[in-house]
Amino acid sequence: MKYNLAFKYRIYPNKEQELLINKTFGCVRSVYNTILYAANKFYEETGKNKIITPASLKSENQFLKEVDSLALSNAQLNVRRSFTNFF
Repeated sequence: MKYNLAFKYRIYPNKEQELLINKTFGCVRSVYNTILYAANKFYEETGKNKIITPASLKSENQFLKEVDSLALSNAQLNVRRSFTNFF
């Protein structure tokens, strides 16, 4: 007989960790919206797909360097996946 076992954990971040979590969520939201806007604009102009990278956004938005780059890369992958599924 097969059993599934699950655990629930509750985390209590301190103020510094909470600030970093909120910064990360805000930056991911900003990157996602910026990449989506650029992709839609490029598609309307040319009819082709082009997804910009978060690294290209870091030069003009210095606050993106404060958070984890993998979180920003996942935002890019989410936009790419949504465009792929749309077409």
